[in-house]
Amino acid sequence: MPTRASTVVKHYDWSYGWGMTRPDPFTIPEWKALHREASLISQILGSGATALSRASYGSGFGEYYTAFFGLSVGIERLAKLILVANYALENNGALPGQSVVRKYGHKLRELIAQVGMIAEKRSITVPHIGPDHPICTAVINCLDAFSDASKGRYANFEAIGNPSFDPANEPVNKWWTEVVEPILDNHYRGKKGEAVVKRRAAQFGAMADCYMFVLFTDETGNVMSDATTASERTGQTKWAQNYGRFYTLSVVRWLSYIFDEMTHMAGYQPGLESLFGHYEFFRTYMVNNHFLLKRKVWPLT
Repeated sequence: MPTRASTVVKHYDWSYGWGMTRPDPFTIPEWKALHREASLISQILGSGATALSRASYGSGFGEYYTAFFGLSVGIERLAKLILVANYALENNGALPGQSVVRKYGHKLRELIAQVGMIAEKRSITVPHIGPDHPICTAVINCLDAFSDASKGRYANFEAIGNPSFDPANEPVNKWWTEVVEPILDNHYRGKKGEAVVKRRAAQFGAMADCYMFVLFTDETGNVMSDATTASERTGQTKWAQNYGRFYTLSVVRWLSYIFDEMTHMAGYQPGLESLFGHYEFFRTYMVNNHFLLKRKVWPLT
C-alpha cells in the first residue's frame, strides 16, 4: 500500500515533459491549508464588495460595516498570502513558520507596500489601476483605519461617554468624506447625472414636503429634514455604491493579478506543489473595468 509520501500524480509539465512524477498536491497538508485560506479570502472579499452595492444612509447603513469587515480582512489576508507565496519561491518551496507570519503584521498600508516591492522585484506589471491611484489610496487608508480597534471597528463603543471622540474617525463618516466625496467630484458633479438627480429631487420634494415628515441622518452625521435633500442623497448613493465598489475591487484585482503571476506556473514546479492552483480563486476578480463597475454580486460564479 503506498504511503502519503510516495503518492504521485502523472501530469504534463511544460518544463519537464510528459510522464514526470510529482507529489500529489491534494495530499499535502500545507496545500490544503493554503487552499482553504484562498477560498476564505475570495468569499469574504466578495461579501464585502456585495455589501458595498447595498450600503446607503437608509435601510442599508449597516451594510457599510459589513463591507468594511469583509474587505479589510480579505485584503489583509490576500496580501499575506502573497507574502507567503513569495517566501516559498525564495526558499525552495518551504513555507514560513508562525514566527515569520506574525511579523507580517496587520497594517494594510504596510502590507500593500510590501506586495508592491515584491511585484517590482519580480518585474510584475499590473495593466490596471492599483494602490497608487488617489481614490484607491483613500480606500486602503479607510480600511486600514477600520482595522484599528479604537478608531475603526469599535469606534461606536469608543464614542460612548467620550466627549473628546473625533466624529471624523467614525468609519462610515471617514469613508464618505475620503472616498465618496472624491468619487462624486470625479464622476458625478458637473455632469449629466448630477443634473438628473437634482431635477428629480426637486420635483419629488415639491410634491412630498407638504404630505410627509422627513428625518434621516446621512453618512457624515448631518440631519436631513426635507424630501429634496434626502432624495438627492439617495441619487448620489448610486455613484457611491458603484464607484466605491469599483475602486475597492481595483485594489483586490491588483493583488489578485500579482498572486496569479507569482503562482500560476510556479505550482507546477517540483518542490512548489503547495502553491498549486490557488490562483483560481482570484481569477473572478481579474476582470475588466466594466465588470468591476456594473457587477453588484461577488464573487463571480
